[in-house]
Amino acid sequence: MPLLLLCRRLLLLLLLVAASHGYAAGDTNGYDSSMCLKEPMACGNVSISYPFYLSSEIKDLNGYSSSYCGYPGLAIECNDGKTMMQLDGPYKYLVKNISYGSYGNDSYGNVSLADPVVLEDRSSCPKVDHNVTIPWFSWLYFPGMSVDYLVFFLDCSFPAPIVRPPATYQLTCGNIGAGQSFVLPKDKVPEYNIYYGSLSQACNKIIEVPVLSDNSGDSEWSSDEYGQVLRQGFQLAWNESKRSANCAQCEQSNGRCGYNQEGNFIGCLCPDGREHSRNCSGSGKPFVSSTTLLLCKGGHR
Repeated sequence: MPLLLLCRRLLLLLLLVAASHGYAAGDTNGYDSSMCLKEPMACGNVSISYPFYLSSEIKDLNGYSSSYCGYPGLAIECNDGKTMMQLDGPYKYLVKNISYGSYGNDSYGNVSLADPVVLEDRSSCPKVDHNVTIPWFSWLYFPGMSVDYLVFFLDCSFPAPIVRPPATYQLTCGNIGAGQSFVLPKDKVPEYNIYYGSLSQACNKIIEVPVLSDNSGDSEWSSDEYGQVLRQGFQLAWNESKRSANCAQCEQSNGRCGYNQEGNFIGCLCPDGREHSRNCSGSGKPFVSSTTLLLCKGGHR
């Protein structure tokens, strides 16, 4: 049999064996296993597990710098026993608790957060100076069943025909500007009216913050003690529906999903210290000896 034909058949056989073991183009020999949490990991009184990851353990993977072992947006900082998570912008939030669950092959859960500035300010009306938002690439979202919103209208004046909100919503404490200020549950904010304008037109700053859903109704705190509500924090959940088919296949084979900073799946990180393109069914790349390569190279002459 001609050498060239023999080489082609040998290489084809190796590719078939690779495919049967879950190998694919792009497999690598290994990865830095410190990327993945040795779960469960405790930071203070919070237990941290995959799909969360430590922001201090981002690595290079498949040529992508700052890659990680976990889901986009689920980075955790652990400093001096304090568990922190950064959302959109420069703001970091204290992680009060993480709950985990599973249904079939899918995992789910939520994370409870609170603004550390609010927690440290023990006054009845702590300063509220920024919106709480989630980065666009993150898999986190506000679960509708457990989160409502408070809207702060700060430093307002009411030229006609804009209508002033009821006095029960007015803030009477805290350093909140020269004008009048109000806090309303989001579902109580009046809609824009062509004849009476909008409440937002009357105020210099508007801030929307999430709270637990059973704390957003009308009560006495809306005028002078909203701090106790904000200190209870809010919840976020992670969205399994964003998981790619490759990531799902990886996790079903006992691997963990590697992502780059753009939130793209780039590899399956396996318990044996190897990284594959899709799953952990195999134990390494197919081996082609240097002798075979030399013979095949010679067969092309």
